[in-house]
Amino acid sequence: MIAYKLFLTITGIVISGYLSYVALFNSTALACGATGGCHTVQDSTYSEIAEIPISVFGFAMYGTLLIVYILQTNQANSLRDKISANLRQGIRIWPFLIALAGTIYSAYLTGIEAFVLEAWCLWCAASAVTIWLIFILECITLNKKSFSGWWERNDLYFNRRKIWPLNR
Repeated sequence: MIAYKLFLTITGIVISGYLSYVALFNSTALACGATGGCHTVQDSTYSEIAEIPISVFGFAMYGTLLIVYILQTNQANSLRDKISANLRQGIRIWPFLIALAGTIYSAYLTGIEAFVLEAWCLWCAASAVTIWLIFILECITLNKKSFSGWWERNDLYFNRRKIWPLNR
């Protein structure tokens, strides 16, 4: 299953990397399909947050997922042994949360394309499908163990003395 996640994540990095390059350096290099709506979408006010292209945020999201997936592979065992239990727990749950947030925001942007701009960017649609597939894979691989202890309060120690919670 991790191989599929890695493949989709690298696909997302390629798509968002291309869109980031086009948005930041060369808007004339944007290759559109038959719909021709890529320029409409890329030039709209919805294509940026605080003058940063949305595709840059997508690139960061896919890059973060790639790092977490690499940490989940068997080749990263020595590194995983060195990190704390809380971080190991996060490595299990963070891909799900990142994919959930990406899917929700991607659905919002797809709605903007369909109902506000009435133009379709095939690159944006490909990125949306990619994050949706990653989210589906995360839902399939998610289990109760992924959430165990995630929201529970951890004991707090100072100089090897338990200081929180006191009565337990």
